[in-house]
Amino acid sequence: MKKIYAVVYIFILALFLLAGCAKAPPVVKKDEPKVKEPPPVPVVVKKPPVAPPPPPPDMEKLPDIVRSVPDSKVWVRYGKTKMGENYYNQTNIARSSNIATVTLYRVVTDLCRKQMIEEVKKYNPKKSVKYHYYEHDVRVDEMDCKNQKWRVKDLIHYDDKGSVLDHHTYENEPWQPIKFVTDHHTLQKSICVAEEKPVVKKKKKK
Repeated sequence: MKKIYAVVYIFILALFLLAGCAKAPPVVKKDEPKVKEPPPVPVVVKKPPVAPPPPPPDMEKLPDIVRSVPDSKVWVRYGKTKMGENYYNQTNIARSSNIATVTLYRVVTDLCRKQMIEEVKKYNPKKSVKYHYYEHDVRVDEMDCKNQKWRVKDLIHYDDKGSVLDHHTYENEPWQPIKFVTDHHTLQKSICVAEEKPVVKKKKKK
């Protein structure tokens, strides 16, 4: 009899358990948040070091030349620039109205010589070789003392042996203003001031 009760009890317990399992809500599995993968590390391509651009080629080396020294009895030094040492001829200054015509002598520097070589090379490479020995030039200028202007009339380039490299004659060149603190400004003070000084007549003694 006890065995029967035990079996019945177990059977009823089993029914309760099955009913409870049937009523229990289903277990929903929550999706776990996806962990974002870190972006791939960019591949760094090491570029070879860029060499600095080569310096501009130096102008060809100039031969040594002997500079001329103008005769101080004829030529008066009136200034020096980066292009040369300047003189004017004090013995043949021609004057007409306000215009003074003066001859100039310039002993050129190496910088002037180099620039002239490059300039001549543009149109006559063969001729530019001779300018390695460019030593001085002689120029004839007109100066308008009243209006403070100047223009070139004639220009001759010489080498260190006194041979002519080139000769230019200018007809009716436009007048250029005489700029302050230039070689022409210095020349003007020597040429034009002398022209403008009034001649003082001495009174005769009675």
